[in-house]
Amino acid sequence: MNERDLAKKIVQHLDYGTANLDVRLQYRLQAARQHALEAYAKPHHSFSLAWGGHGGKGGHSGTHSPFRAWVPLVALVLGLIFVTYWQTTQQMNDVSEIDAHLLAGELPIHALIDTGFDTWLKGSSQE
Repeated sequence: MNERDLAKKIVQHLDYGTANLDVRLQYRLQAARQHALEAYAKPHHSFSLAWGGHGGKGGHSGTHSPFRAWVPLVALVLGLIFVTYWQTTQQMNDVSEIDAHLLAGELPIHALIDTGFDTWLKGSSQE
């Protein structure tokens, strides 16, 4: 039996059942059916994020609070702040480490070979 045959049998059973109903009840059922069809035909536009498995306005409306959309954004901003802070402190540590070596006289070999360092030494001695 295919879907059309099954649908025809269901319609026949429903028609048989409604034929014996009161006229007022038949009218109310028809009005409810018409209202349901009109509501179904209207397109539902949703301007929200579609979470995995719950797109649009399904039966799960209200299960996701609005703040859940902000959680990844807040995490990203906090991560960027942390990385910026960490890079700044690392850079300050590197500068202070070089200054400590300059003051202690323990320069690495690459500083002595560097032409920029030699130029800096000549410029600072003339002042």
